[in-house]
Formats: sequence, structure tokens, C-alpha cells
Amino acid sequence: MDIRALKTFEACVRFGHFLKAAEELQYAPSTVTLQIQRLEADLGVSLFIRDGKRVIVTEAGRWLHHEAAALLKSIGAMRQTVSDIAAGDKGSVRFAAIEPIASQQLSAVIADFCKARPKVALTMEVSGSRSIAERVRAGDLEFGVCSAPPAKHMLAFEPLIEERLGVMLNRNHPLADRDSITASDLEGLTVLVKEPTCIYRELWEATIDPTGGILFSSMEVGSFHVIQQMVKAECGIGIVPIYSSLEQEGSLVIKPIADLNPAITIGIAYKDQNLLGRAALLLIDAIRGIRNPKLALPGA
Repeated sequence: MDIRALKTFEACVRFGHFLKAAEELQYAPSTVTLQIQRLEADLGVSLFIRDGKRVIVTEAGRWLHHEAAALLKSIGAMRQTVSDIAAGDKGSVRFAAIEPIASQQLSAVIADFCKARPKVALTMEVSGSRSIAERVRAGDLEFGVCSAPPAKHMLAFEPLIEERLGVMLNRNHPLADRDSITASDLEGLTVLVKEPTCIYRELWEATIDPTGGILFSSMEVGSFHVIQQMVKAECGIGIVPIYSSLEQEGSLVIKPIADLNPAITIGIAYKDQNLLGRAALLLIDAIRGIRNPKLALPGA
């Protein structure tokens, strides 16, 4: 059963006239007649009774018209959906990002993307770099915004920004008026750090260990938001990426660590750009807008 023949049949029923159906479909009248004859031969029934120039639909034809109309409507919807997906106006995108870049830089990008393409089903997760890289490799995520993945995962990685660790202090802290902090300034303080699997914790430990001889106590806290609140309550100082928006309306400050200057590159990780859907590619392109121009792409 040919879809074109069904479209011709539907038009003939709607107009009650082969010639008018031919005009709408931009077919020759003989083409319409031939398609209806072939459809009737295929089904083994008469679909029309000829009454001069007009045609009357048979009982079998009425039933077929009901079913054909629903089918053609469904096919039209399918064509539109496929077209929308190809254009990036529909479909689904699942990705993940680490904190605090997720809330501090990506949230506005995601909001603009959702406003521009409301039919795209977007899922954004917040997770750690290791987990994100593993899930991108496994195909659970289209892409991730994280630190550079291990070479064994064989993922592409586009650098976006370089983040530097700083010390978050309450405005009332004696060190809050300093332009920068040195490692020795941490002596005797309670330092709030993220969990061991966090890249910022790894960076901190890799940076602070070589200094040696500095005695301070560490408290593990699994959330930057909680670190904010604890520093605000004067329960310690926090080791966090330097984002002015984390300084909470002037009650907190973040100072760079002058003699250590710990930094890490955050970027976009994916398996194969050619395998990504159009919506995912458009979102990645929007995220590229936050890139630090000083960070060149691999091979550039």
C-alpha cells in the first residue's frame, strides 16, 4: 500500500472529485485515476462508485478513509518531528557538569538555550569529573563539562577556562584585608576542603604537600554551599575556585594563594562529535561562549 496512493485517495474523498484532487496534488488527472485503480486492485475492493464526473465513496472506502486520515496525520507528525530534531529544535540532550562552574557559569547559558529551544528535553546533572568522564565514555551522557579526562577513556577534550583555587574567608577574619594569602598564613587554622574524589581537593593536596611543615587542620565538606555557610559562621576558611559570585553579598571574600597558585583546566569532554545530535552540538557551541580566549584548542 503506497503512501502516495493513500494521499491521493484521501484527497479524492475530501473533494468527491478526481480532477479537483489532481489539481491540489499537482498531478495529471490520469495519474490520480491510475493510483486509485492500483489501490483498488491491491485491496481487491471498489473504493468509489463513479457518478458522472463525481465519485461516491463505498462502505469499504469510508472505513479506509478514516484509517488513512489518521495514518497520514501520524506520518506528517513524524516528518515534522524528524525535521525538528535535525534542526536542533527537538530531541533530547543529557550532559553533566562539575560545580561550581555548573551554577556560576553554565546556568545562564542553559537558561538561554531552553528559552530558544523549549521543545528540547534537556537533562543537566551535577557530578564529579571522574564520574562524568566515565559516563561519557559509557554513552550515558552526550558530553560533560569537567577536568581533562584520563587518556585511557579516549575522549575528546576542549579546554574552556582555567580555574584557580583561593581561600574563602569571612569578612571579619584577620586575613580578609590581605591582597593574597600565602601557605604559611594557614598555620593553625581550620581549612574546609571538598571530598577526596573532587578535582579541587586533589589539586589542593597536590599543591600543598610540597610546601611541608605547615600545620593546619582539615575538615572535609561535600558541598561548596555548605563551605560557604560554615565560613560565614566563622567555622573555618574554605579552599574554593575563585569566583567573585561565591563571595555572598560581601559577607565573604576569596583571596588568591600567592606562593602556590594552584590551577586546573576545565573543558568539554565527548566521545565523537559526529555522533552527537544537532541539539547537543548547538548546546556545546553555546557553552563554548564562556571559553577563555587564551586557552587554545588542541592542535590549534
